[in-house]
Amino acid sequence: MKIQWIKIEAIEPNQRYVCSVDSLEQLADRMREQGQTEPIKVWFTGECFRILDGEKRWRACKRLGLSRVKVIILEMDT
Repeated sequence: MKIQWIKIEAIEPNQRYVCSVDSLEQLADRMREQGQTEPIKVWFTGECFRILDGEKRWRACKRLGLSRVKVIILEMDT
């Protein structure tokens, strides 16, 4: 698996994902200090990237105003 950096706006979130504001803030604070230590797993739908794993990390990166995020792009069978 190859780690890549892609623009945060190229990723579509999972609209059903729910997490507390406190836990999101705690993760954002950790990421502000340490950076994004774990990549987000995504797949390309043909139009955009969808998150498979790492929704909370993506939201924390967005909250921090990052323009790019570290991802692993997975191949999905159609």
